[in-house]
Amino acid sequence: MLKVPERNSDRELFPTVLVVDDAASSRHLVTRTLERLGFSTLVAEDGRAALKLARDTSPDAIVTDLEMPIMDGEKLIEGLRTGDIEHLRDIPIIVCSSKINEKTLSELNQLHVEAVVPKPVNVRALAVAALRYFSAV
Repeated sequence: MLKVPERNSDRELFPTVLVVDDAASSRHLVTRTLERLGFSTLVAEDGRAALKLARDTSPDAIVTDLEMPIMDGEKLIEGLRTGDIEHLRDIPIIVCSSKINEKTLSELNQLHVEAVVPKPVNVRALAVAALRYFSAV
């Protein structure tokens, strides 16, 4: 069992994480995991909706799938990294995907993704990565 960091009155609330996945079961699992760790969450079903939501709400971090309709995760990340909102260009991103191979990992490295968690999502691996990369934003 992971130990959830304690909050104190001097510490701000944990960051808000935008969870992006076209599969409702994956969105639910990732959202539930992050919320149990103390993060606030927003959700989107595809990259286009996520890009709009990110521009409208400026979340602190993102967890995204890669294979989605309308706009895939790689296009979402590219849009964030090259977009006009400075905060979103450097936003920490964790990818949760079954599309994990050397080529994809290389491309994600070029896009400055903080971590990759293979699907099916290992809740512990996701939690460790989120606490490592999202708690300080």
